[in-house]
Amino acid sequence: MNDILEKFAFALLGAFIGYLVSNRLAIGRDKRKEFNELINPIRSELLAIRNNPRFNLTGSYGITLSLICEQLHFWNRRSFKRAIDNYEKSKGSENIKLNIDGMGGWAYKDTDWIVHAANELLKYLKPR
Repeated sequence: MNDILEKFAFALLGAFIGYLVSNRLAIGRDKRKEFNELINPIRSELLAIRNNPRFNLTGSYGITLSLICEQLHFWNRRSFKRAIDNYEKSKGSENIKLNIDGMGGWAYKDTDWIVHAANELLKYLKPR
């Protein structure tokens, strides 16, 4: 009788451990899928910006970037926020030449700065 109870207890323990491991793996898979769904639109836009710095990120990218920041490891968050700030500065008023054609047009002074800032952001937006 003890032998049967012992086998049953080990089987039950094995099933419980298997359940915990598979649950943990499923949670990891879901987190990776969610992260990849978040980064894909911004990643494709940043790749386009890297090739043509005159483009801008569209939509509510600020919200998406903050959601991505929450999913990064805590030791990467500060440098990711710095990369966001650098990108926004590269597209900001200090990098714009106004009235270049006499009719109110504008252009970027330093497109290499924009490309570098986009590359810095892309370091953190790699699919998992």
